[in-house]
Amino acid sequence: MVLSRRFAPILRREYAAYVLAMLALAAMLAYLPVALGFALLVGLGFALAMLRWPVLGLYALALVIPFSAVARVPLGPASVGPADLLAGASFFVWFLRFTALDEKRRPAPLLWFLLPFVIVLLYSTLVARSLVAALPELVKWAEVIVVYWLGTQLLTPKHRLPLLLTLLATGSIEALIGIRQFVFQIGPEAYLLGRFLRAYGTFGQPNPYAGYLGLVWPLGVSLSVWALVAAFSHQYSGVSDQWLGRKRWARIGLLVVIAGMTGVIGLGMVVSWSRGAWLGALASTATVLALSSVWGLGLLLALAAGLVMLWPVLPAGITARFADAARLFGTWDVRGVPVTDANFAILERVAHWQAAWDMFADHFWLGIGVGNWDVVYPDYAIGIWKAPLGHAHNVLFHFAAVAGIFGALSYLWLWLGSLWKAFLTSLRRSGLEKAVAIGVTGMLVHLSIHNQFDNLWVQGMPLLIALGLTLLPLGMQKEQPEKS
Repeated sequence: MVLSRRFAPILRREYAAYVLAMLALAAMLAYLPVALGFALLVGLGFALAMLRWPVLGLYALALVIPFSAVARVPLGPASVGPADLLAGASFFVWFLRFTALDEKRRPAPLLWFLLPFVIVLLYSTLVARSLVAALPELVKWAEVIVVYWLGTQLLTPKHRLPLLLTLLATGSIEALIGIRQFVFQIGPEAYLLGRFLRAYGTFGQPNPYAGYLGLVWPLGVSLSVWALVAAFSHQYSGVSDQWLGRKRWARIGLLVVIAGMTGVIGLGMVVSWSRGAWLGALASTATVLALSSVWGLGLLLALAAGLVMLWPVLPAGITARFADAARLFGTWDVRGVPVTDANFAILERVAHWQAAWDMFADHFWLGIGVGNWDVVYPDYAIGIWKAPLGHAHNVLFHFAAVAGIFGALSYLWLWLGSLWKAFLTSLRRSGLEKAVAIGVTGMLVHLSIHNQFDNLWVQGMPLLIALGLTLLPLGMQKEQPEKS
């Protein structure tokens, strides 16, 4: 009784604070527009949920990445979108919990590949003509580090499959948007393909749209192979009771869902008409199937044989796109080459490659400065290709131009080091962990191929790649496969 009387004033103050907060919220909801009030209520509820379960921020980030570009708000020299806000909010919540609860930090092995590259980019600003242009690029790479760090601290083995399914669901929605554009010709006339139109989704352009789907595609292929083995083999393949139980029908249902979403993503990539994405998808699929199992290797051989047999009867538009991609590597100097409608896109890319090499030759050590491609490109433009297009259409050439020899070397360290880590992990794990590692390896293979023709470190895809890297079971406690 004495204790209750002693704490009564404190309890009364707490209740009073709750009542005042609820009254303030009710007043805002009453006087604000319905849509804004509903958004505020949902946002407040999600913020409270994040305080309790910070990993929700990463799930939400996976959902908004492809749609962030259409909801960006200008902020000085840069712009802010939902993905940026979620990354910042998730880090803030993690920091609060880390300092308040004294939670133990987990290892983040791939930081040793990321940090040298970002430090070199920061150092290149010493020679940049425009620091304002450099700022958005530096913020982008800082966000990559933040998201990767958060993933290593917040994701546990039980989160791996739900996050993968979230990525696949979001990718299939994005693919359906592109398929609708392709069929109903919704978009600019420049993207028309006879009775159809090149899909571009919410990215505004076909190539980044296809690049996003291409990065998600190998995750779906790897999970499909894993679910196939789990559904029809006597080995239980590490499927967690938490999600499926031990019923075969549940495992078959999971296979249908995963394979269905993967198929939609693949179709969305096809209707983008992006050569880089097609080549990347072929390479990543071959990688995933070869690493998955004997089943996967057999399926790879069957698909390869089917492609050889069907090649003569494939639509001429598809085979011509692959032939154009092959010709891209046969042209290294656009000066004096006659320009036609058929070769314009190829020559435009090669012109940017040449400009990048000229920049690299003139600025060997530090480059022209990160984010300064558009600023400096007019000085190196070749022929009729005066528009800078934002990058060199080849990532290694681009970073050699903007950050010099150390930029190229540190990017190779990041790219090849991450790929090697993912590959080794795929050989050393089993069950779901192996499938995840193989999928991430395929993602990095697609990134490697597509980046020879374009730049996928744009439009939220760096955060997608960071999420993919966090899925690698490097520092996590290894899951024990369940017994059948």
